[in-house]
Amino acid sequence: MTFDGFPSGAPVTPLPQGLLRDLAPMMSDPAELIVTLYAIEALARMRRFPRRIRCEDLREQRPLIDALAGMCPPRDVDSAFADGLSAAVERATLLAGRSVDDGRWVDWLALNDADGRRALEAASMPPASAQVYGRESAYSTAPEIWQSAFGTPVPAILTEEVTAAESRYGSDWLHDAFAEAAANGVRSWRYVQAILERWEMEGRDGGDATARPAAGGFESSRYRHLFRE
Repeated sequence: MTFDGFPSGAPVTPLPQGLLRDLAPMMSDPAELIVTLYAIEALARMRRFPRRIRCEDLREQRPLIDALAGMCPPRDVDSAFADGLSAAVERATLLAGRSVDDGRWVDWLALNDADGRRALEAASMPPASAQVYGRESAYSTAPEIWQSAFGTPVPAILTEEVTAAESRYGSDWLHDAFAEAAANGVRSWRYVQAILERWEMEGRDGGDATARPAAGGFESSRYRHLFRE
């Protein structure tokens, strides 16, 4: 198949000069370049400022899927996307962050420039660590979970108790319990404890209580393997 050429007046996506001169020569995995390019293109199409995009929305773009399928075999598209996104965030070409929406985490991406940093700050979420995708947690300790959800440091008198709850229930459950409390406008540790105890007795979402995964397991979304807590 040959290309017929770009039509006159076709839309143009501006690329940061540093991407072509400095970053692209360092990329050994084509998945990283593909994810980076399509993220930049998606962000450039946004009319609002500051610009940020949901991770799941980027993943669902058909041209990106086709590019990953064609250039990254034998990996499947999900694996190639995870690898490419992880590499782009580790290199800090893209920034990752998250916010709470209706009691659930929403994962965001932004370009690592002044506008992208403002985009994550505007969503009231700190940038994720460079190792968030399948490696380290963006919020790795119980006090950080508290800080992220409630916006205040954990009281010293409760630090040991909150840390013990993380060991008992796992960081994923702790994250979600805090998120549910914050979404309901309640900033109370007792309220969070009640949520955790209810899930332990009744199971998550009315499910089997015995099905609770080991600490660190979570079932919130199809992309959860990319954003481990």
